[in-house]
Amino acid sequence: MRIGQLASATGVSVRAIRHYDGLGLLNATREENRYRVFQAEDVERVKLIQLFLSAGFRLDEIRERAPCFRQGNTTLGAPVEEVRALYARKLADVAAQIAALQRLHEKLAAEAHHLEAQAVGGQISPPS
Repeated sequence: MRIGQLASATGVSVRAIRHYDGLGLLNATREENRYRVFQAEDVERVKLIQLFLSAGFRLDEIRERAPCFRQGNTTLGAPVEEVRALYARKLADVAAQIAALQRLHEKLAAEAHHLEAQAVGGQISPPS
């Protein structure tokens, strides 16, 4: 598939895909006309990159571990303790994000409940 098709399939911009490819996160081949060609598995790889980015990984961290993710070997190219420490930091970051989102969820739910309770004839009554 071409870069535009990969962008459409993943919801990621063409520019970002070019950047990922330039960093070595993707393995595009080139046609005779120099267009990049991606494989079907690159859709999942881009989604995985996006997932790691949303969890707080930096592109350089993803790039360092990209061979691991492709081969399923989580320690490839790094000592086990280094990888374990990286994962522990990221797990703590994700747990903090989950806790913050849970607090936000509770706040929004409480506000929505308050607004429903205060609604009179389609209007919100002023706080007392």
